[in-house]
Amino acid sequence: MSDDDIHVGEALEKSPEQIREEYAEAFDQPTDPLAQYNNVFTGLPDPFDYFIYMVVTNRDRIDKPDTIEEYRRTFRQWREFMATTDRHPACPTKQQIKSFITWRRDVHNNAPSTIKLKLSRLNQAYEYWQDESVFPHPIEYNPIQIARKEVAFGENKEKPFPNLSLQSLRDIFSQIANIRSRTLIGSQLKLGIRAGELRNWMIRDIHISHAGVQKCYPNLGTHPALEDYTDVVVIPPDRDGNKSSVPRLLPIDEELRWLLIRHLMTRPQVDEPWVFLSTQSFTQLSTTRPVNRPWKEAFHPEYAETDDNRAVTSHFGRHWFSSYTRLEMGLNRELVQYMRGDLIEPEGENEWEDAIDDYLHPNYEHINDDYRNEIFKLNIPMKHYAL
Repeated sequence: MSDDDIHVGEALEKSPEQIREEYAEAFDQPTDPLAQYNNVFTGLPDPFDYFIYMVVTNRDRIDKPDTIEEYRRTFRQWREFMATTDRHPACPTKQQIKSFITWRRDVHNNAPSTIKLKLSRLNQAYEYWQDESVFPHPIEYNPIQIARKEVAFGENKEKPFPNLSLQSLRDIFSQIANIRSRTLIGSQLKLGIRAGELRNWMIRDIHISHAGVQKCYPNLGTHPALEDYTDVVVIPPDRDGNKSSVPRLLPIDEELRWLLIRHLMTRPQVDEPWVFLSTQSFTQLSTTRPVNRPWKEAFHPEYAETDDNRAVTSHFGRHWFSSYTRLEMGLNRELVQYMRGDLIEPEGENEWEDAIDDYLHPNYEHINDDYRNEIFKLNIPMKHYAL
């Protein structure tokens, strides 16, 4: 607490709640606008489930099964907390929101970023109720937004990933026998793509200069962005779960090219456009969980979660890629952001008015040579390279 904070605190001769009540009385405003609706909600259909059904399931760009479950989990935790009070979860007071924050912070040790994400989901539901005429929530009162401003979230104590050396990574990778798992893990390490992007990877998104693969897959590399490129992948932004709002082209180096050839030549020849298929249904991966499974099989239990480190899962590949390209290759921040699919704020207005022509292609040209020359090697023994 600073000297200024102490000085302000000493200036308050009454408690904040007493002062708040005085303001309310002076301006004829309620101190608890939702109290009158508390009992009415009892017995009605759950308004959180209604929000999920009407809003979340209809969003265009989400990985629906995983995202919906995340909303449900947050709402379950909120109901669990509110069950200890005398209020319906849809009619909270500001103080109850603040207590929920401290409960998640101090009892469950949630990181500030995690708590803020939970509040964001609660707030989305609340704002929907404010907009939807059948709900009574006043447009001028939002206890969630007020509580966010009045409570400390604590320090962000998210644990780091373990610091694996390149040689350790090579040693572990060399023990992966399954070609599908090797290609999946190698793709995330080499390209830094998200689990959702890998799940959405289509054969048309990849150009590979190999006659055998091209014959097996006539749609290989037919995405319009790949027209002038060889051994390149495009990550489009317009698919559920891709998260990034910007498209990008990424080079396929010799090792990843070899892995992809091996995978595609042994992949079940079914009429499905996806690069990686479910091992049970031979259709698109239903969630991102199957992407994590090969990582856990390869890296656990040695690199499971500990008191000091996060578990190595698919997100580790993105972390490793980002660290290597920035720290070892020395690429500037903007080019690493481009490869990761992060939104880069342009310096001038309308600098990237046309995302395809003025963003995607020039930035690919900037990273192509350095990437192909300097990206790390997993020391894959590429026998029968031509297949």
